[in-house]
Amino acid sequence: MAKTKLQKQETVKKFQENLDQMRVAIFALIDGLTVKEITKLRKEMREAKVNFLGLKKTLFKLALAEKKYEAEPLKAFRGNVGIAFGLEDEVKPASILHAFAKTNKKLQFVGGLLNGKWLTPAEVKSLANLPTKEVLLAKLIGSIKAPISGLVNVCAGPLRGFVQVLKARAEKTA
Repeated sequence: MAKTKLQKQETVKKFQENLDQMRVAIFALIDGLTVKEITKLRKEMREAKVNFLGLKKTLFKLALAEKKYEAEPLKAFRGNVGIAFGLEDEVKPASILHAFAKTNKKLQFVGGLLNGKWLTPAEVKSLANLPTKEVLLAKLIGSIKAPISGLVNVCAGPLRGFVQVLKARAEKTA
């Protein structure tokens, strides 16, 4: 059933609200996906706290034009566009779509927006392969902690050696 003009305006408004709050927006072509597949994708997105919205290309262009985004990257878009908005995490939307695209070849990346800059499909795929924010923070903490732990072990080495000598001496005399 075709959408009314009011429904289309509501969809564009919802898209623009997400655009204002987003950290990242990942765009993918969703033509050819069944309702069951899109429902499964939406469920995964909801569980990860990522907003997912489907738009026709014309509504998509209209919404971006009102927000003053350049139109040049939109030439690659054709048909229906699925947009995953990362409101909390920059990597999660891309990684969920990338994982879904591995099992479903009909979904194709066409670009994205990160901090107001357009991303190419290749950049979106590289973003999808990044570890999550929590993993990166854990690696950073480990990198910061490693030199300190090494210093503590080096400083404790002579004392540990002295204690071992005393222990050996005590065992020998006993």
